[in-house]
Amino acid sequence: MNYFAHLHIASLTHTSWVGNLLGDFPVDAAQLDADLLMGWRLHQKVDVMVDQHDASVQFRSMPRKGRRRFAGIVQDIAMDYWLIQYWERFSQTPLDVFCQQALTGLVRDKERSPERLKNMISSLEKENWLSNLGTVDGVEKALFSIMRRWRHGEHLKAFVDDLEPVIEQARLPFLSLYPDLLAFVNEEMKKAEATHSLG
Repeated sequence: MNYFAHLHIASLTHTSWVGNLLGDFPVDAAQLDADLLMGWRLHQKVDVMVDQHDASVQFRSMPRKGRRRFAGIVQDIAMDYWLIQYWERFSQTPLDVFCQQALTGLVRDKERSPERLKNMISSLEKENWLSNLGTVDGVEKALFSIMRRWRHGEHLKAFVDDLEPVIEQARLPFLSLYPDLLAFVNEEMKKAEATHSLG
């Protein structure tokens, strides 16, 4: 899952908006405040669960130009696309209201964020582009952003060249995976309440 899904999970679990994004940024977990650490741990658990889910295995094995090794990166971004497309199925909060709530929550903890996340929050303050992650253009921009900063970024070009079919390939895996993910998160939060720790 990418930014949007992790923010959705933050809202459902009443955990830190920033904390739930920190898994995508370089941080020293030992130095995090307790609320950020809980969000960071939840992010890690979500990523492991998604990576191991049968729907993810299915998506990575589908025939396409891009190499299977890098398909998980594309899947994360495509899952955000489909979450926004099917938003009313998973949330009673209007999309524009949720995007504003997410921004407000991120800004609240902006100064406790690593530099690259601070910069991302600043860009959202100028223009809240979260809902744009549910457009083909938004998916393309997200992939180009990764390509610019990642040393293996050129391996994502094949996915970009065939982007709309690749996004469509992620639709059924998303519909299979996301309800399971929300159930998993709910169980993890129940365990955390019982043990006072999301270990």
